[in-house]
Amino acid sequence: MNWPFGFGYHYRMNNHTMNNIYQSLGRLLGCIIALGIALDVSADSLYVAAKISGGYATIDDITDKGSIGTGLPVNGIIDGNIVENEFTDYVYGVGFSIGRRVDYWAFEAELIWRYRSDWDLTSPTPVIQTITNVFTNIETTTILINAIRRGPINQHWSWEAGAGIGIARNVLESDYIEREVPGVTPELVFKDTSKSVEFTWNVLAGVTRELGGPWTFNARYRYIDFGDLEAGPYPSRNSKVFGTWSSHEVLFSIERDL
Repeated sequence: MNWPFGFGYHYRMNNHTMNNIYQSLGRLLGCIIALGIALDVSADSLYVAAKISGGYATIDDITDKGSIGTGLPVNGIIDGNIVENEFTDYVYGVGFSIGRRVDYWAFEAELIWRYRSDWDLTSPTPVIQTITNVFTNIETTTILINAIRRGPINQHWSWEAGAGIGIARNVLESDYIEREVPGVTPELVFKDTSKSVEFTWNVLAGVTRELGGPWTFNARYRYIDFGDLEAGPYPSRNSKVFGTWSSHEVLFSIERDL
């Protein structure tokens, strides 16, 4: 995926590279927390929140870029052509955030871990007399910096709206399956695990309610774009599948002032 200002990448990572990614993310989150504490001017300006989310994810722009099958027509069927133009599934997440309120604004750093979404594709491959499936599980961790505007509705309720940007780490565990041809070939399964770091952004809107003391309840709707997906290539099969994915989510959280 092309990120703004040319910053971004999608690639297969080894363990050393992944450790560097983890350390970088940890340092980023630590710096954000330290900055919030350093800027604190009153006891109730900082807050932490525990969050859960549920959403309806969509994977669009699905293609194999000609890497499955021959691409030739066989009895009116294009060999290797993927049946699904898009794929949808549910996605659930859990995480936390730390933020600081400034008048009617809140600025927060948020981490959400989501597991898991399925991405199942079917590709007729008549040249080898069978159906090919690509079944993928997607795990995503996002780190976002959000700016949120709040305003009162009544004594206890407030509205809020905001947006944010960050990074998404996508982990894809994928099976490339060539179905059995009775009496000819057995079912063949090839496995692949791929990881990528993508630019992500979100917009949100919702309501908050004061629960008394330092506690606040939030209910939000959010649209979030997770970036690009790429599964493959596989052992003995140089095939890949690509897509872009996003989610419409409902997010619930409990905040506590520090």
